[in-house]
Amino acid sequence: MTIELVDPVEWTSVIEQIDGEFGDGVTKSLLGDRVPVVLSRGGSKTFFLIPTKWMSFVTEEEGERLDIQFIGKELGSIAKGRFRMSLQVIGELKELTNAFIIVTKHSAEAFTYGRSILKESVVELNPDLKRGQRVLVLNKDRECLGIASLSIDASILNRLSREKLVGKNLVDIGWFIRRLG
Repeated sequence: MTIELVDPVEWTSVIEQIDGEFGDGVTKSLLGDRVPVVLSRGGSKTFFLIPTKWMSFVTEEEGERLDIQFIGKELGSIAKGRFRMSLQVIGELKELTNAFIIVTKHSAEAFTYGRSILKESVVELNPDLKRGQRVLVLNKDRECLGIASLSIDASILNRLSREKLVGKNLVDIGWFIRRLG
């Protein structure tokens, strides 16, 4: 596996997806003083953020001969044209966006076991969020637990019955334990 520089067209698509769901300029803020690079595996590409000063090494011939397993911080991967955010950056992302849902203690625990979010579990949700939008899932202590996709427009939350689905679990911090345990 070798490190590749990002394709500008593909990177533009990633920026549009992240900024479109989590807010304008979020991708630039996530980058900070880092640059994106790509590792390709089969049909998917994984984007990593590495310190800018590492770029000279990446572009040297010696960098092409290395068998890289882990580099920098994983931003996410793209497969079948859809970008999926990595759990490694959700803590940073939390500080940059209003696209989040805060859930009760019971729901927070259930979410980390792969469960989705029902209306009765919602403590706080920005009313501007739309159906299908990805949001961060936070517990009452504002710790980030993962990412969900809204199944409703947030503006209608108060009209729903208690047992209606509000957010579908996409990935959570318990995923590693369930997958590897």
